[in-house]
Amino acid sequence: MSKKQKQHQQIVPGNALAVKVIGSSREDLAHALKAFKRKVKSANILEEVKDRREFIKPGVKRRKQLQDAAFMQMVRDLHSK
Repeated sequence: MSKKQKQHQQIVPGNALAVKVIGSSREDLAHALKAFKRKVKSANILEEVKDRREFIKPGVKRRKQLQDAAFMQMVRDLHSK
């Protein structure tokens, strides 16, 4: 089976947050676990799940972003002097 065919088998239709790892035997378990962790990390699934835990209003997000930007600017100004 070619690499392209394996990648095609790993697609889960209808579920954007799904990760599928192909393994054939128990010896491949360590390899499959490493592949699973790599795919979850590269797909940013954990960050998405954490973001969906609670709803934060857009105005609150924007206010926090402005506060963070003002703080970082203050820190940069202190270091540049």
